[in-house]
Amino acid sequence: MTKTPLVTVLTTTYNHSKYIANCIKSVLAQTYENWEQVIVDDGSTDNTGEIVKEFEDERIVYVRQEHVGVHRLSETYNHGLRLSKGNLIAVLEGDDMFPKHKLELQTGSLADDTVLSFGKAVLINEDGKYLGTDPPNVKRFIGMTDWLRPLIVYDYITGGTVMVKKEALIKIGGFLQPPNTAYVDYSTYLELALNGKFKFVNEILGIWVRHRDSYSDSNLFSNVTNKYSIQFCKKHRIPIDWKAMSEQKGRDLFHIARHQLLDGNKKEAMKNFKLSFRLVPILAKFKSLGGMAASTIGLDLERIARSLGRPTER
Repeated sequence: MTKTPLVTVLTTTYNHSKYIANCIKSVLAQTYENWEQVIVDDGSTDNTGEIVKEFEDERIVYVRQEHVGVHRLSETYNHGLRLSKGNLIAVLEGDDMFPKHKLELQTGSLADDTVLSFGKAVLINEDGKYLGTDPPNVKRFIGMTDWLRPLIVYDYITGGTVMVKKEALIKIGGFLQPPNTAYVDYSTYLELALNGKFKFVNEILGIWVRHRDSYSDSNLFSNVTNKYSIQFCKKHRIPIDWKAMSEQKGRDLFHIARHQLLDGNKKEAMKNFKLSFRLVPILAKFKSLGGMAASTIGLDLERIARSLGRPTER
């Protein structure tokens, strides 16, 4: 690999007119200049395409396709993968952004048999308000060598920070999407973990914009991480840690309940906080109890999280 490999920033977008300009500007601002941005528009019905075309830079490749939707998301990603010319693929959705040093900091992380690298992301809301940094605790990734077994239990890779070798993606058949799901990342990461090493870069490598549309499939995602990982283990004859998976399902339910509480759906939030309480380890039960209290007497759970230095949902 050359010292300055071409990086393809792969961006899928659909009705992101509110965000796409900032997304592109964040790529144009990169301190690393050997990049292209391949933008695949899944048939947006707003003016996303018109906004993209306002940027006159030969490194930006824009293609519009007939709308296929999130349940055929792998087709959209693989459309972009086929158009890409870079040896490295950096994933950036149309409603997110990169910090300006992202490509410079990350391109050297994929040496030898490392197939994927990731880092930390700053979380902001639609108005640019800081919500936290994810993951908040990175100690477990420092010196980590077994990337597969923890990934089977939970998706620890922060969206918008991933860079992967193109050849590794092609080897597994491109971006993979389990039937009846709206995600390609988790299933793709699992297959990649069978084919090479991962690397954690302890830097801010993504800016994740949290908005209502980002939350729409929270319940479904919990289903994917839990059910698909079981299928994956059976397919590859990997022992299943049922206790760890059950505990992680409890954590996922707590996360879903937080969103339900923000939406004012206290009844469903209480239901999922109770389910979470039953499944999570002892120390985590206090969080579930806090969620139940918030559902009952109106405590501001997000304010409490913020005071404890944890990422918030608004």
